[in-house]
Amino acid sequence: MPGEAGKTDMERIGLFSEMEYITVGDKYVSPFNRPFNEAASKNRQMLPGGSKEMSHLQAGYFEPQFARVFEGEGYVSLNQVRRRHMMAEAKKNLSKAFIPSSGEKKPYANVTIGKQLSHSADLYDAAKLNYKKDNEEHHRLLKGTPFKLNLHPKEYFDSNPYFLENPLPPLRREEKKETILKPFKPSSPGKKPGGMKAGTFEPYPAHSADPYVVKLGKVIPGKGEKVFHPPNGPKSRPMESIMALNVRRALNVKSYKTASADILGKQLVF
Repeated sequence: MPGEAGKTDMERIGLFSEMEYITVGDKYVSPFNRPFNEAASKNRQMLPGGSKEMSHLQAGYFEPQFARVFEGEGYVSLNQVRRRHMMAEAKKNLSKAFIPSSGEKKPYANVTIGKQLSHSADLYDAAKLNYKKDNEEHHRLLKGTPFKLNLHPKEYFDSNPYFLENPLPPLRREEKKETILKPFKPSSPGKKPGGMKAGTFEPYPAHSADPYVVKLGKVIPGKGEKVFHPPNGPKSRPMESIMALNVRRALNVKSYKTASADILGKQLVF
């Protein structure tokens, strides 16, 4: 680094210096009156140049000329591109547009090539009746139970564990004695403390002291422990401001036409 008076290395190389602006003595235009971002209203998708005009000095660039992207490219209308695509797609149609039929026609009676179909009655329970008939015919052809030899395997124990060879004696029903139950009478409701105390041992239930609640004794303050109450002061009265009185005296209904600053300054004495 050089001394205090010298230049820095970056200033000496000049790679990071700011580009200068061009002016030809134009009139000053306030930034509040000029339109904001005027270049954005030119119907372009991309603005490679920008809104500022700069000098063509190459002090801050390595290239001999500043290269811009999309410079000199024509404006592309999205609506025009969309219409061209629609025209190109319309050329692919080799036949006319498909037009659907006008809808289904309702038939008319006795207007057919052949005869109408004859109606055949169908029972509601035809399937159920046919199954019942076939089942009866199957049971009629059966000749009894299936034949079993003595060597037919049997289980060691009967399938029914509660099977008994001898029948059980008839059950004896015990005679139940009819018990006459008295009607249920609910107890009397609780007595309220007020009212007549006839039928009680005492005129009023005795009070039992609660050991969990400590009664506070009545404290009688002495002469020196009384609360201090200051004497009443003088009553306040509505009072008017002195300044308001002086203004009203100097400027009133009679003197408001002839009033002036000099006269009011002399009369307003506080």
